[in-house]
Amino acid sequence: MSARLKKADEIGAIPVDYRQGDPVEQIWELRRARGIAPGEAAMRGVHAGIDAVGFQAHDRLAPGEENPTQVVNDLARLINPTRHLGIIGVYATKDLDPAHDGHADGRLTVPWATFFSNGISVRFGRTHDRRYTVLLRDLIMSGRARPGAVVTHHGGLDAAPDFYRGFDPRADGIIKAVLRP
Repeated sequence: MSARLKKADEIGAIPVDYRQGDPVEQIWELRRARGIAPGEAAMRGVHAGIDAVGFQAHDRLAPGEENPTQVVNDLARLINPTRHLGIIGVYATKDLDPAHDGHADGRLTVPWATFFSNGISVRFGRTHDRRYTVLLRDLIMSGRARPGAVVTHHGGLDAAPDFYRGFDPRADGIIKAVLRP
């Protein structure tokens, strides 16, 4: 299990590892095993999904390669009709090293017909960091939010290059690093 999945498990999430098989089928099985409420059998998916990965998603059928549509396609299969999808993963307007079927200009083939026919609302965007700064600070100061739970590395600015080199390939257990100038 990867360091990120272990961390997710530690903080109470149910880790799903795409390397162990189709993640949509794993989630369907988890929902079935936990007991689907009467009348929900036809809706074995989830009410909301978030693509927090973006165009650098790994292709589970070709490990080591990117598949920019992998997560969006999986979510199209997973989200129940009339529910919601949030896309906060990074999708670049220019991809300097596009995946096999990718496009340098950032175009993607997305299952819009599935979203439309299922009535799934789709929202996009980056976080509005400044909008939430004071609220998040107050939640942290009161102890209601504990972002330190996902911090795995600390260091000075001189450590930044090593942290960035390790973060992208998910090496050395780096999940989130805090730099102290």
